[in-house]
Amino acid sequence: MERENKPVHKVQMTKGKGNIIQMFQREYDIESAQDIQDALKDLLGVPSRK
Repeated sequence: MERENKPVHKVQMTKGKGNIIQMFQREYDIESAQDIQDALKDLLGVPSRK
């Protein structure tokens, strides 16, 4: 049985999105995937498990 390929969702990078990403990287000193997870938890108010 063949799998049906789903269309790929393409995200359009706008100047505004680029600015948000740059500010996010500067504010949280992003260097790894773990840094991104920690920053998102902080932004969303998720308690830390540490």
